[in-house]
Amino acid sequence: MSDFATSRRTFIRSSLALIPGSLILSVPLIASGADAEAGYKTAFLRITDKDEIILVSPVAELGQGTSTAYGMVLADSLDADWSRISIELAPRDDAYINPILGGQLTGASTGMAAFHPAFKKAGETARTMLLQAAAQRWRVPVTQVRTESGRVLGPQPGQDLRFGQLAVAASRLPVPAPDKIIARTDTRPRYQGKRLGRFDIPSKVNGSAIYAVDFKLPDMLYVAVAAAPVFGGRATADKRADVLRVKGVRGVVDLPHGVAIVADRWWTARRCLELLEIVWAETPHDNVSSQSITSQFERDLAAQDGIVVETRGEPVAGLKDADRVISQRYEVPYLAHATMEPMSCVAKVENGRCDIWLGSQQPANACAAAARVLGISETAVDYHPLVAGGGFGRRQEFDMVEQAVIAAKHFSPRPVKLIWTREEDVSHDFYRPAGISELKAGIKGSDISVYSHRTVSPSILPRMYPVAMGKFDSVVTDAVGSPYDFDHVDTRWVRSETHIPTGMWRTVGAGQTVFAIESFIDEVAHDLGVDEYELRRNLLAKKPRALAALAKLKEMVGGSFATRPNGRAIGLGVSHKWQDCFVAQAVEVVIRDGAPVVEAVYSVADPGKAINRDAVVAQIEGCVIWGMSSALYGKVSVANGAVQETNFHDYRMVRFSETPQFHTVIIDGGESIEGTGEGGSPNIAPAICNAIFKLTGKRIRKLPIMENFA
Repeated sequence: MSDFATSRRTFIRSSLALIPGSLILSVPLIASGADAEAGYKTAFLRITDKDEIILVSPVAELGQGTSTAYGMVLADSLDADWSRISIELAPRDDAYINPILGGQLTGASTGMAAFHPAFKKAGETARTMLLQAAAQRWRVPVTQVRTESGRVLGPQPGQDLRFGQLAVAASRLPVPAPDKIIARTDTRPRYQGKRLGRFDIPSKVNGSAIYAVDFKLPDMLYVAVAAAPVFGGRATADKRADVLRVKGVRGVVDLPHGVAIVADRWWTARRCLELLEIVWAETPHDNVSSQSITSQFERDLAAQDGIVVETRGEPVAGLKDADRVISQRYEVPYLAHATMEPMSCVAKVENGRCDIWLGSQQPANACAAAARVLGISETAVDYHPLVAGGGFGRRQEFDMVEQAVIAAKHFSPRPVKLIWTREEDVSHDFYRPAGISELKAGIKGSDISVYSHRTVSPSILPRMYPVAMGKFDSVVTDAVGSPYDFDHVDTRWVRSETHIPTGMWRTVGAGQTVFAIESFIDEVAHDLGVDEYELRRNLLAKKPRALAALAKLKEMVGGSFATRPNGRAIGLGVSHKWQDCFVAQAVEVVIRDGAPVVEAVYSVADPGKAINRDAVVAQIEGCVIWGMSSALYGKVSVANGAVQETNFHDYRMVRFSETPQFHTVIIDGGESIEGTGEGGSPNIAPAICNAIFKLTGKRIRKLPIMENFA
């Protein structure tokens, strides 16, 4: 923990603390029952006597831009001067626990839903205290003072003070009770919903943003690693004696399932990995392949009914009573994260303490990992947050921290910087699980009376967050129930573990379940001879927000989803994954040179309320690219127990030349704020496949799509 965290309880219970020349404000995040007694409050705001307004962001900065939206909420409630606001990333501290996820965790697109009330409260409370401080100075009733863009104005000419000039006086006042908060009389937002530059963009453009791969300390050493090709393997022999004679090499360090080389330069360490010629021990998994994993899934799906996720009505009787049953299976592969910045971490061990520098989505896990390696208390580990080049769930893991700390322990007190190669990053990931979905529709007349969905896949929660694991893994089964209204529903999960490590991934389970559902709905519509748009409307008839999004989508594509006369077809998909917004999407596809090409993507998203509209649009369109990459190309294959893909030449991503035209509309549905960082992705694969069927008559039920056109 940071020094800030060591006296957390004293700091939180006092609600605010004075440090020279500044006001630090802490406001309740959860204040009921045992949680209130435990002190679940968080410090989000600091105003200095230099008139700096510093927002402490509780989420990791991974490129998503959430901190700018926090700034908009804070600036509106505080009535601040936007140009005075800057961002700091929060240290490791329970004060920054995400109330939705139950930990200091960046994930599941919960950043805005979890923390925007706290920033609103922080701004309103600080504004009230600044007004009170000004009223005391001018000896006037507080009702006669007001704020205006970072200033407090009094009733008399010349009574004009910037927030910074009142910060110290305000910090000495008691925190007002909720019923004593003086809110702005003009409630119209000045910043929310407007087009404002993101806080993080300038430093990323001019190169001043510091990532772990950039971070430097005096006398620092560099670490490159080679992990066992087969997960769980270990090294039995190598030529380290030869490597240790290479100029600049400081040591070879054994890791639990690999080897690290420590050198004066990273490229020296990287080059010497090839000279090491490691011999790896045989493992029980050496004969595992993608084909054997698929066979295992099929056997388990046939042998087990599965764990019930949701049941409604009488699905078993409904299927028996149906006029007929439509059944189909869909298959998805393992997928990697391939973040722009490979896994990296800087670590320093000295005098029984440890410092780590990285961008982590789960700082508590990172600190706990370092503490376990060293056999010290977690309070002796200081986490220094840095911006990160993408996360997508991968930076909830801590393997890179363990490796860096092991190396730092050997070379204490010198700091070390660990950087993975892209090859290590792709072939030693915690992957989105592969799986198979089996769907059945009981047809009664011209209606779907029964919806059955069984999915088989490995789990994620038991390893990562065992306390969150119930009868079934809610992460890998996300959206298995679909957003549609059926009379009889039966959804189940069959757990089938492999030795391939799995973890959080942008959209996680919905990437599998929505592909299956939205492909299947189109198949059923075709079988019934009904329009796929009208079928979805009928199944969403009780959900006005969904109907509004669908209606807008139809308008955007010109009023019809029929195949265009120019050889283009439009595929449709809708989804509403956990904690993310409802999204309706249409993808326009053409067959060119014998393969599908995505020409345009139409998206309608309803996040309840869009705080930073530009960022929401960027998230939805970023999701589209993510979804296209996984749908068209994404596949992690296994042979001889090891992942075969190593870099972008064989783990393809969508390239600039393949980027479609974006048509994106954001609807403020007026409900509670929902996430936007994942919901625009799951629909893309089925929508592309649905369009391909219109053009070719070919159903694609196994991803990636391009393997069907090889």
